[in-house]
Amino acid sequence: MQCPHCFESVNVFSKEMNKFGKSKVCPKCANPIELYVSLKWGAILFIPAVVSALLIKPFFVNVGVSGSLATGLMSALFVLFCMRLKVPKVKVNA
Repeated sequence: MQCPHCFESVNVFSKEMNKFGKSKVCPKCANPIELYVSLKWGAILFIPAVVSALLIKPFFVNVGVSGSLATGLMSALFVLFCMRLKVPKVKVNA
């Protein structure tokens, strides 16, 4: 993911991205950013995620692991690939 301010790469697993709450700052430029799940990328990646989960499931079953684990892993990857950063909206008090 890239910071919308400085366009530097920000790791999803960095300390700053894993803080609780909505207020996050870029570790490179210290500007406020917001982490969200993009519906556009969700729509684009939905079919490939389902197909790959169905292709991987037989391998998990042959090993003796539940096939639901393959679905869970693909769902987690699906959400990670859909995450994006954006500039938070500023609330104006009147």
